[in-house]
Amino acid sequence: MSRLLLIGTPNFAVQSQLIEEAALSELAISFASFEPTLIAIEKNYYVEEEVNRQLKAYRDNESTLLYDALEQFAFRTASKTDIPTLTMVDEIVDMSNPSLDQVFTWAEEYQPELLKEIISIKRQADQWRDASSLTAYMTRINDPGYIDLLQQLHASLNIVGDRHHQIGSSWLKQWYEKNLSVAANIERLGNQKERMLVFVSEESLPILTDLLAQSGRITLEASSSYLT
Repeated sequence: MSRLLLIGTPNFAVQSQLIEEAALSELAISFASFEPTLIAIEKNYYVEEEVNRQLKAYRDNESTLLYDALEQFAFRTASKTDIPTLTMVDEIVDMSNPSLDQVFTWAEEYQPELLKEIISIKRQADQWRDASSLTAYMTRINDPGYIDLLQQLHASLNIVGDRHHQIGSSWLKQWYEKNLSVAANIERLGNQKERMLVFVSEESLPILTDLLAQSGRITLEASSSYLT
């Protein structure tokens, strides 16, 4: 059975203060100790060739890393292993029909009490995250408690609307379509490789964790063993 270490990452473009060189290097060493046979990131296969060209340039000391957490972690970890290239596992899905803003607008107008509940859960999630350091943040967003909060948020978003206007579930269908494809891409890799290290966004982590933990074809490693 394949083994999978699934790691949720922050958005460095939004939280650039979390880019800490020492912590990034230490975490890369820790992830490399998993001894992965394959490293994948949540990007579409259309960019696979370009990403691996950038990886080679990074390994050859011909380029610096961008504010891209997926590449920051994957490039550093790959450089500490014998893995020459990265694999892309994302799927492009139109998330604009409806948009999340439309979901909130509906809730504000027709379901104000539900909106309060959604905002309350979101605030709990915001408070759960610890931005005092990169390691603290990574530990918190990969914690089962945080994942449970995001799953609770999805459940509340799902009931925005009515039986004639399923706006909340329509938005979630788009999000699930994307993550169902990502999970399938990861599982198919497991048919070839035994130890997979996959970096994804923190938003994708709840759905992917649930799907992959229940597949029966993959053993999901505890991320906490590599984050502390």
